[in-house]
Amino acid sequence: MINKARTPRKVASGVFMVGGPDLTDPRDCLCYLVDGPQARVLIDCGAGPSAAAILDLAVKAAGKPPTHLLLTHAHIDHAGAAAEIKRRTGCRVVIHADDAQVLATGDMKRSAADWYGLALESLEADEVLAGDGVIVLSDGDELSILHTPGHTPGSVAAWCLAGGQKVLFGQDVHGPFAPAFGSDIEEWRESMQRLLELEADVLAEGHFGVFRPADEVKAFIEEQLASHQE
Repeated sequence: MINKARTPRKVASGVFMVGGPDLTDPRDCLCYLVDGPQARVLIDCGAGPSAAAILDLAVKAAGKPPTHLLLTHAHIDHAGAAAEIKRRTGCRVVIHADDAQVLATGDMKRSAADWYGLALESLEADEVLAGDGVIVLSDGDELSILHTPGHTPGSVAAWCLAGGQKVLFGQDVHGPFAPAFGSDIEEWRESMQRLLELEADVLAEGHFGVFRPADEVKAFIEEQLASHQE
């Protein structure tokens, strides 16, 4: 059931959940906002129809619209509202190069839009990452972006320090994997090992919710690895 009150959910200091199936639209992934003094970063933006609701929650959480939209990959449940949110806010849209073409062309299959019966509005990103990247949140504080291919070629994760905790945004840690997405399960395994090495205190995942403390984060990622053994 969609939350009619549309109240952002605090995950950690300066980190909020601002979209998801029971917040905005059943087709949306879980979307997060990182609120920093120099940048307000929306991490993923849902399937499209709930763009206004997600933006409303982001503004309630931070007091101002997002300055950046980080797309963890180009699947429509994560990127469908990107063009509309760009129009409404003028925010800087960031995506990895290996998924940028899917967004730029609105590719129905690579974006999984055909799974949802929706169309992905095409959009040229403002920043196309060749590998890892950063978004500066304040002097000496940043959102670190990690290229984590596997689910899609251009999948990324991100992490930041929030209230002394390391918060990891690992949107589709669980997969799924399909040839139409350009999935590579061996790359995914390597990416998951990279996430385990972070030893995050909090995992804000894209469909399964928020995991804490660190041992629960580790257990969830390891469970996903075990479920995809050859």
